[in-house]
Amino acid sequence: MKFWSVGSLLGIVLVAITLVGCATNDFDIDVDALLQQLEMESGVDYPAAAAPTTASPATIVTAAPATTVTTSPASTAAHAPAASTGTASAAAPTTGAVAASAPVPPGEITIQPDCLVQISVAEDPALNGSYPVNEIGAVKLGYVGPVILYNKSESQAAEKIRDILTSRHFRNATVQVRIIRASYDKVRVDGEVIRPGLIKIGAGDTISLNDALLRVGGMKPAAKGAKIKVVRSGLTRATALAEEGEVYPLSDAAGSPMVPDIVLHNNDVAYVFIPMGDSDVAVAGGGSRSIVVLGELQQPGVYSFKSGRPCTMMHLMFRVAGQMTPFANKKSVLVIRKNEKGWDEETRINVTRLMEDGDPAADYPLMDGDRVIIPKRRVTLF
Repeated sequence: MKFWSVGSLLGIVLVAITLVGCATNDFDIDVDALLQQLEMESGVDYPAAAAPTTASPATIVTAAPATTVTTSPASTAAHAPAASTGTASAAAPTTGAVAASAPVPPGEITIQPDCLVQISVAEDPALNGSYPVNEIGAVKLGYVGPVILYNKSESQAAEKIRDILTSRHFRNATVQVRIIRASYDKVRVDGEVIRPGLIKIGAGDTISLNDALLRVGGMKPAAKGAKIKVVRSGLTRATALAEEGEVYPLSDAAGSPMVPDIVLHNNDVAYVFIPMGDSDVAVAGGGSRSIVVLGELQQPGVYSFKSGRPCTMMHLMFRVAGQMTPFANKKSVLVIRKNEKGWDEETRINVTRLMEDGDPAADYPLMDGDRVIIPKRRVTLF
């Protein structure tokens, strides 16, 4: 019995040492938890019931200067359970402060990937320093670990760090956050323009459509009677060019060239196209394009579309349908496209349904350099 008690005591001590190590040492980032929180903070409102029923003074949001957040002393030190230290910043206390933060005023600079932020904590200078913001909008705050600050203003970021510190290590936390290097916002101008591509603008800034067109060299001389489609926040979605968007004419009633007086914001996509008749279907436009077609095809290779001709999945199928082998899987045709970071993005299209329905609204526009792969379907004998 005595031997069992000593063994149990040693086991408890060993567990305690392990937990203390987890609470003080560096740890790996729980990517799933970080992404879950990122999704939550992008606009999903969680009910107040998710917050603890009793809140200590350390979790009450108090009025503070623009970038400084303080808290009153708690009656006892607030320590997070040791089991949660590995993901403390990803699964920060659901006090309601984060979810209930006021929206950032339009035009105010917020923390974005590739920013550089300066963080200072009066109670522990070891945390003071300049921190780069990674691709998911998180910083690695010393021994505290990863903290997602994506799309937050300086004051909101200071408030969040304060909440994490007071819930884990600190009685008081006086936090200051300053963006010392803002990342650039961007818009994309594509289609019948001289140099299609991304345009960088200042963080929180906007750009007029006229200035954006000037930045890409203007419209092509052959783009007479062209229109422009603007898809708001289109850079955040792979289906932007297939969406309806806002369509504007690029000529007046007399047929003279004219640029509408509209403003582009961060992540907007503007696409200049030559309409088909009186249609506003943007897929009828685009410059000359080369599409690489591989897979279950008798003549794989590069298929070119001349400037002003439709370049979509439906029109590609008109050209290659008779060349597909009997084993071609037309229900899962793969389109591989490079995004603005140079990474491959994949989209699967049910060509069988597309060609049966023949709905232009369901068509998929292709871009220069796209790779279309027609896979082999599985064949079962029984």
